[in-house]
Amino acid sequence: MIPLTPALVVATASAFIGLREEGGDNRGLMIELMLGGVQMPAGQPWCAAFVHHVGRWSHYDYASRRSSWPLPATASCYVLGSFASRKGVLVSHAMVGDVFLIFKPELRRFAHTGFIAHVHACGATPAGNPWYDCETIEGNTNEKGSRNGTSVLRQQRRFYPNARAGDQFIRWVDLDPRATAASAAA
Repeated sequence: MIPLTPALVVATASAFIGLREEGGDNRGLMIELMLGGVQMPAGQPWCAAFVHHVGRWSHYDYASRRSSWPLPATASCYVLGSFASRKGVLVSHAMVGDVFLIFKPELRRFAHTGFIAHVHACGATPAGNPWYDCETIEGNTNEKGSRNGTSVLRQQRRFYPNARAGDQFIRWVDLDPRATAASAAA
């Protein structure tokens, strides 16, 4: 199996930059392929399906015909966040390769996702709350950063993590069973 590697995810996600919907909202050959990979019909929001597609295929081992990608096949940001929380890999500090989850207070849930390609800066608000300026690669967005756009794009985003109601990051590399086995043996 392929070791969990953030660089593979970022490189694979980069290959999709510029992919656009075709033939209608949340439609197109590749978009529908991504949605089908998470058991969703055409026409559904696809940011989380993009995350799954990139993760799965960037870590696919053709010899064993399996992927080492550890996150669930879902089109739901909520499911991704719940899974990461249960597994102890939902964190409040950004690193390259992490899956980000944008929290929408009006929805009271995570509502958009993608990958962290680069962390430019971090700091804290006057109230002491952290922030991260990151370059992302995400699907189902547009030039204005919509969570229901038409493309895979690089974005510049500022994230405001908060343990109760804020943006979060999934440190999926910590789910690598080889790392767990190595630390147990030490």
